[in-house]
Amino acid sequence: MKKIVVIIFSVSVSVLVGYLFLLRPNVSEEDFTTIHTTQNPQQSSIFDHNNIQIISKGLDIHIEPFAQYKISAIILSRKRYTNKWTSIISPLDFAFGWGEVSKPENIEHIKVKQTMRWYRYRFDNECAITQKYISEHSSNHHIIPANSNIRKAVLLAKKNDKIVLEGFLVNVSGKYKGGNVSWRSSHSRTDTGNGSCEIMYVTGVKLDTNVYR
Repeated sequence: MKKIVVIIFSVSVSVLVGYLFLLRPNVSEEDFTTIHTTQNPQQSSIFDHNNIQIISKGLDIHIEPFAQYKISAIILSRKRYTNKWTSIISPLDFAFGWGEVSKPENIEHIKVKQTMRWYRYRFDNECAITQKYISEHSSNHHIIPANSNIRKAVLLAKKNDKIVLEGFLVNVSGKYKGGNVSWRSSHSRTDTGNGSCEIMYVTGVKLDTNVYR
């Protein structure tokens, strides 16, 4: 009986290890430069990039890139989503902070909550930066991974990680189960309210020294 229990346990452990291994992304290259989170995101307009079509689970949409985009930031919060059509292409959101918002002495005074693909923040009286500064140096990003390896990489990232994302800001339009759908990205880091989140098609991720593509 003990042998059977040991065998079952060993098999279970092996299955678990194998499953966790499948969830790990493949490292494309290593980059030992420091991730600096003090600079604003880099954005440049593009005019001739081909649209990207995705057909999956009743969804038939086109992703239209309108700007190249790169952000180096700290993850203030992350949120997985599994409902609605948007989660088919975008499994999670990151609430990012950069500049003074990314410094530990300020982060400890800022509380971030994500829900329904929005983010909200509160800060206490001991915070050294203003509400306006926080608003202009933080943002909620809807993440659309370009492939399965990128998907694994972004799902690996956690709160308080420093991260670099490269890719495109995009708009999305098409059909879901016969009905028209659309999703439009912010063009600016200084807007607020409805439509102020970035929709990012991610083609590259850097976590620590590992780069994923």
